[in-house]
Amino acid sequence: MPSPAEAYLLDFHARLAGVTSRWFGSSPVQRNGETAASSYALLEAVVPADGPLTVLDVACGDGHLLELLARRKQPGLSLLGLDMSEHELAAARARLDGSATLVHGRAQSLPFGDASVDVVLSHLALMLMDDVETVLAEFRRVLKPGGRVSVVVGGGDLAPDNALRVFAGLMKSRQGTEPPLMLGDIRVRSEDGLRTLFAEGFVDVTVQSLSVQGDGSPQEVWESLFTTYDADRLSPEARASLQESFLQAVQPLRRADGSVPLSWGMRQLTATRA
Repeated sequence: MPSPAEAYLLDFHARLAGVTSRWFGSSPVQRNGETAASSYALLEAVVPADGPLTVLDVACGDGHLLELLARRKQPGLSLLGLDMSEHELAAARARLDGSATLVHGRAQSLPFGDASVDVVLSHLALMLMDDVETVLAEFRRVLKPGGRVSVVVGGGDLAPDNALRVFAGLMKSRQGTEPPLMLGDIRVRSEDGLRTLFAEGFVDVTVQSLSVQGDGSPQEVWESLFTTYDADRLSPEARASLQESFLQAVQPLRRADGSVPLSWGMRQLTATRA
């Protein structure tokens, strides 16, 4: 029986399968002063470019990250994807056309053998998961000694001139009308919390701050923001009111080309199985 949080996530991804890769699959990301094609590309780059390897994408969604890896045509590269949403897996099957093995399941009970995986990846999912310590124990169990894990999670500071900061402020003012939904473990959303969670059974832990760019017209930026989990739970009337307030509030941020700045704070953790 899914928890209330999992039940909501299953409903969300049934209605909006593929939404994560839609907004972040081609959004450039800055890390340590350098720009990468996307947060997915940063995870793809963790996988070595040679040798037989088994790679597992946990909470693979519609398969965007697995597709990046499949495009390599790398000999001996075996791709596995797991998701608890059958709707996301259906989208992944259509996208990947047999280039990865896709499994329905939960990260808290991975249906893979001990020490069977070389690399575990996960994109914007770990911070949503129940029983995160059990999830990490499963990562350790399926990883080979010396295997690597890399996850991208939400979190980080918001730039002052940022439509996301405006949106977050407007959402906070509406918290009285819709109780917040508690998703995941708050420790995953801070660097110290991540390091604490990965202290057991992992070495060479690195945590890097990411700034993912999503600039666009006020309407385009709104369309990406209203599919966040908190805004999704608003009533149609409350959402319409929020949209009106947001489009007015971001007018001072408009540039000469009509765009407004949007950046998402994220982190990438990479570690080695001890």
